[in-house]
Amino acid sequence: MLLTYYTLHALAAEWDASLRGATVADAYSQNRAELSLALTGAEDWTLVAIVRPELRLLFRNPGHGRARRNSASLFETAHDRRVEAVRTTERDRVVFVELEGGLRFQIQLFGPRPNVWLIEGGRVIESFQSGDEWQDESPPEPRTAPIVETFADFEARWRTNRKTVVQAVQSAMPLFDRTLAEETVARAEVNAESPGDVTEAERQSLFEAAQTIEADLAAPSPRILWRGASVEAFALLNLRSADDGLREERFETVDEATRIYARRRLAQQRFDALYEPLEKKLAASAQRLRRSADRMLDELANESRADTYERYGHLLMAQATQQPAGHDAIMLPDILADGSDLTIPLDEALTGIENAERYYDKARRTRAARSHAESRWESVHAEAETAADLLTRLRHLDRLPDFQAFLEAEEKALAAFLGRPGASETNEPFRRFPLPGGYEAWVGKNAKGNAELTTRYASPHDLWLHARDVPGSHVVIRRDNKTAIPDRRVIEQAATLAAYFSQAKSQSLVPVTVTERKYVRPIKGGPPGLVRVDREDVVMVEPVAPAALKEEKR
Repeated sequence: MLLTYYTLHALAAEWDASLRGATVADAYSQNRAELSLALTGAEDWTLVAIVRPELRLLFRNPGHGRARRNSASLFETAHDRRVEAVRTTERDRVVFVELEGGLRFQIQLFGPRPNVWLIEGGRVIESFQSGDEWQDESPPEPRTAPIVETFADFEARWRTNRKTVVQAVQSAMPLFDRTLAEETVARAEVNAESPGDVTEAERQSLFEAAQTIEADLAAPSPRILWRGASVEAFALLNLRSADDGLREERFETVDEATRIYARRRLAQQRFDALYEPLEKKLAASAQRLRRSADRMLDELANESRADTYERYGHLLMAQATQQPAGHDAIMLPDILADGSDLTIPLDEALTGIENAERYYDKARRTRAARSHAESRWESVHAEAETAADLLTRLRHLDRLPDFQAFLEAEEKALAAFLGRPGASETNEPFRRFPLPGGYEAWVGKNAKGNAELTTRYASPHDLWLHARDVPGSHVVIRRDNKTAIPDRRVIEQAATLAAYFSQAKSQSLVPVTVTERKYVRPIKGGPPGLVRVDREDVVMVEPVAPAALKEEKR
């Protein structure tokens, strides 16, 4: 209820008593949609109006504090004018700061377009926002809310077509916001689900409760309700409807209460702007690492098929070297076991000996994958635990100083999981990603980009990577010269990019081709990006999103 008529009326009364005779020393803006009026008198004050649609505040700070940079001077016609009065309109939420010489500021914080105008002779001579639109126009006219003094007045404004009883109370009491309407329902102890279910006796109770609230508001007792370090609500009276888990802090003046509330809201907004993106990214990293560790553990728990593939290869090599292509299976006696018949699936396009070689290759790849999974699981599991710990500690923070201390203390640990933005938003046909040791990976954006990257941008001695046997991006590791040899960390990190930017990104492990660019040849007449590789090595890696890659400071 910070910007209700009752709060603004009480605030204007306190300011009128202390600001009359003060002089407008300056008017400026140094933050988006935030106006500051510097007033000099017996005490120096800065009146601050924030008119963002998502955040509307009116308060004052002691002293003056204009930044030397990035601030714009405003309302120069009002400079050096004395304040003659601060007031609100009768039963409306418009605040006026009356100045000598017939000038006045009109501050309107409600509606879809909150604003502050400088008025002279009933015309706008300067507008804080949308200046050209308002120049020399009449300002919005205040609209006095109806007076509800009797139960008959209350009954006349009761609306049964509202969704809730609280909304019906707001219709009947036009100056009440949601908080005051909820308090009315709580004091009247009405439990009806809809306005149409409220009996006449209950409406009488609601009217009487509203009357007691208005009496309390006539002698405000300002307070802030806190949930931990976060402001939950502002009130001018004791709220029986408030959550029992909130902590109440009372203040001597409405001015002090609005100042503390506004400062904390602004601090919370700054905190949320920094906290929420970090929490989202860290939660995604922690979840991804946990899933990766779980997948690896599942794979390690399964019996490896490498021995089966190798047995198939031995049996085919020993008994089926003359087997022609064109068969999808063969039955052979298992001479390596008990001699019983064993059915071995075949690739119809291959001969018996070629199928044997295929099974040997599958056995090598399966063993390599298992070896890689065993070596990677422990480190990935540890990373997942560290990410989860950082996330838990982050979620316990609710103050900006504590958050900033956390960022400073855990800078290296957070960078390991979150990385830094690496993709370059240029017209190049590829994205750029930094790699350890000062190397850089170039990743094709699409099929045409792949073709351009490989044939036009990559040098013959650059390393070229691609997820094996599936469509995906070409990846190039830039080398300054052919004697510069990236270590395995660099190659594996680039390979994770090749795996991630491919159709195999959902797999737990992906084989990735690594070769020098000079061994990659475009296929004549083929679609863009289709190539033949004459010589290759293969590394097994886990697909990893670029933002989650570890980076080394250069």
